[in-house]
Parts: sequence; C-alpha cells; structure tokens
Amino acid sequence: MPVSVPDLLSEPALRLRALSSHCHDEDRRIGWVSTTELPDPTPFLRGDELVMTTGMLDRDDAEWIRLLGRLAELPVAALCFGTGLVHRDVPPVVVETAERVGLALLGSPVEVPFAQISRWVADRIFAERYDAVRSAVVLQDQLVRELLSGHGLRGLLRRLHRELGAGPVAVVEPGGRVLARHPSSSEWPQAGADEGAVVDAGTSVPIVVDGVPVAWLRTRLGTMRQDVLSFATSIIGLEVARHQAVLNGRRELLGQLLEDVLHRTVSDADARRRLTAYGLAVEGPHVVVVARVGGAPGRLRRLPWTLGPLLERERDRLPTALIDDTVMVIVPDGVDAAAAARTVADHLTVLDPGVRVGVGEPRRGVAGLRLGYFEARQAAQAGPGVHRAAPLSIAGLLMGNLDLPLRELGHAVLAPLLRHDEEQRAELVTTLRSYLAHDCASAATARELTLHRNSLRYRLRLIEQLTGRDLDRLADRTELWLALLALEADPAGAPPGQ
Repeated sequence: MPVSVPDLLSEPALRLRALSSHCHDEDRRIGWVSTTELPDPTPFLRGDELVMTTGMLDRDDAEWIRLLGRLAELPVAALCFGTGLVHRDVPPVVVETAERVGLALLGSPVEVPFAQISRWVADRIFAERYDAVRSAVVLQDQLVRELLSGHGLRGLLRRLHRELGAGPVAVVEPGGRVLARHPSSSEWPQAGADEGAVVDAGTSVPIVVDGVPVAWLRTRLGTMRQDVLSFATSIIGLEVARHQAVLNGRRELLGQLLEDVLHRTVSDADARRRLTAYGLAVEGPHVVVVARVGGAPGRLRRLPWTLGPLLERERDRLPTALIDDTVMVIVPDGVDAAAAARTVADHLTVLDPGVRVGVGEPRRGVAGLRLGYFEARQAAQAGPGVHRAAPLSIAGLLMGNLDLPLRELGHAVLAPLLRHDEEQRAELVTTLRSYLAHDCASAATARELTLHRNSLRYRLRLIEQLTGRDLDRLADRTELWLALLALEADPAGAPPGQ
C-alpha cells in the first residue's frame, strides 16, 4: 500500500502530531521526503513530498503565508515542522495558514530526528515498489506460462481479463476480424483498428512483428496497466515470430520439393511418393493457386500473413509452399479454390497491397500439378487481384518457364529499339507490337497508330535495320513477338548489365 500522511501519524515511534485537519486525508500519499531550510524550496520539489523544516530562517508572517501557499499549490503531501531546536512551538501563522490553504501540517518533537522519519518513509516506499515489481514479475511469469502451456492465446486472454479488470479482451486483425477473445461470448465491432487508438472506452495496443503491426490487443474498458498490456503484446509477438519460423520451415521444404517437380528433376513416381508425405494426394483433382508479391522476398518469410493458424499453433490449412517471391497453394477437391485464392490475397496485402494471385484449372496427377502451376502463374501476370486462368498457350507456358531467361533474352533482342525510343523519343516498340498484333497488316496498323503508310514503312525498315531481323520471315517475326511478350511480362526489368 502507498504511504499516506495518516500512516505517519499512526506510527507511535515517530511521535508526530496533526496540527491541521487535513492530516487525516487518506489520499495524501507520500512519494518522497525532502528536508529543507531554503527561503523557497518549491523549484526543487515535484509534488507529493513530505517537506520537513525546523524554520531556521527568520521569516515574517507574510513570508510564511507565501511559502505555505506555494507548498499547497504544488501540492506537497504534508509539511512537517520540527520544534524544540529553533522554535519551541510551531508559529501560529503557520498553523492558521495551513488550515486555510488546505495543507497537511505535522509537528515533530526534537527527540525524533528527521533522519528517523525519512528512513521510516523510505523503507515503506521501497517495500511498496518491491511488492509492485514482484507482483509484476509474477504476473508476467503467469502470462508466459499461459501462452506456452496448452491453454495458448486463450489462456493468456483469460488471465488478462482477470488481472486487468478492463472487461473483455481480444486479439483483432488490422482489418477488424477477431482472432481470439475472452469471454468467448463477448461481441466486438467488425471495424478497422486505428493504431494506438482508444476503442470505445478501452484501449488498443499493437502486436508488432518485424516492425509491422500484425494485430491489436484490445480491452473493452480503460486500464492503468499499460505495462501489462505492453508485455502481453511483446510475448505474443515473440511467440508468433517463433511459430512463423517453424511454419516457414515447412513451407520452404515443400517449396523445394515442388521446384523439383516443376523442373522435372524427380520422376513422377518419386514425386507422388514424396508429395504423399505432405498429405498431398495429387492423383485426385486439385487446383493450384499462385500468389506473387513485390518487395524483398525475405518479408514474405518474416511477416505472419496467416496469423490465425500461428496463434492457434496449427499448420497451414491448405498445403502451402514458398518459392522465391511466390506462394503456391494446392487446393484439394471439395474446397472452394476461388475463396481460398481470395483468402490468400487478403492475407498477403499486409506485405504488398498489389499482390497478384492466379487460379489454375482443376487437374489430376503430377503432370496436372505442373500444368496448373504455369496456368496460375500466367493468370497472376494479369495484375493486382485474383484472376482465373485462361487456356494456357505455348507462349504462356514459355513465359512461365522457370528455367528460361526469357526476360533477359527479350531485352537483348529489343535493346536497339528501346535505346532508339529513349534517345529519339520515338515509338518503334509500340509500332512493332501493333504490327504483329494485326498479323502484319499494314493498313490496320497504320489506322491504329494514325500513321501514313509511308511513315509506317519507314518505321518497319528502321526496326529491321536496328534488330537485324527480317519482318517477312516467320522465324524472325516469332522471335520478335516472344521478345515483346517477355517485355510485357516484366516491363520494369532492366536489360542485362544495367
């Protein structure tokens, strides 16, 4: 319990006397002790001190009145006036002013030194703080035990609910979805969580992983125990990061196996056997979902984009693999692949708001797994959001091939045109794309580009000169067309060496 002025009066060894009616107020808590004989000690006080003085300075009534007024305004916890050394009794003006300004005034006999009073107060303040620290450590230990035990997150929320007295508590995703709550029957509004915001009368504290708020710990009512909430969010974040590392290990291993399957470095029979160990029966119908995120691939591995399973210490609900900057999910028969793709997209927006997700067609077997991957990969190239696969063309399969450096080859073929367009502010690449798209029909190309036919013929001759290709030869047309497809698949990619 905090030390109060009535506690001092109740200690017989201190022999203190109450000289004003304000000494019996239990709310007068003592934070520290200050002994002073300064003319004006208030610049050196912070409030809540027990100020002790013998009145050594010779003050007139006006000076005493000003001093006590300032002490009451701070306010200090009490003024203890020592008698028997300078003053036989406390000056009447001091007693009268203390009563009038609301200051607790104590009288101390000369037989009890100020050091004894200071030591008594300090011992109790230190004991109080030790108890508070010990209580906090015990509670922190209990929270850790709840989280790491079989009770998990729900056990931690139950303990917080009991200790904080702040009503229901919950862990909520940034989008507003409640991941866990206690009591389980409590209701929470499905609204976004503003960072550091007060929700109704309660509080919302971020759970941070890798510097990003991945969820929020909320209380329905306000609480003074911010230290407890901060500690709780810290250990939840550490636990999430730990399980994220374990889950990533599984995803990476499955990704390595699937890369072997896609590259055909393992036989189909061996692939079926090894995939079965991951719970994948690929002989049945399945759909491949591919999601690609921008930015550093490392964030794909560090940030928890499937927070629910992590908090419940579950595995991925659907087989999920990591391949460089790509997430590959295999959706078995009977599961809504479109809904699964939307869920993946929602989860990955925390990493990249422009995440691109492609959904393949239902297929069987190891060959179907390969074909479904390239279908989904080609669909993902359509842009941000979720896209269903169109019929897979040979060109699309080439663009999705993991082994071919098509982007580099495409830039190598088109580099002279790209340089010319940049230096001359021309449109040779646009002209070539339109010409091939119109099956090399000059009239249709000229209409689309709003060009005279002579201007179009000049551009086409210049394209042939710069690239060293003959637009009348099918092989050269095909090479230029594939180079344009590679450029469109990765328009931001730089030519080799740049």
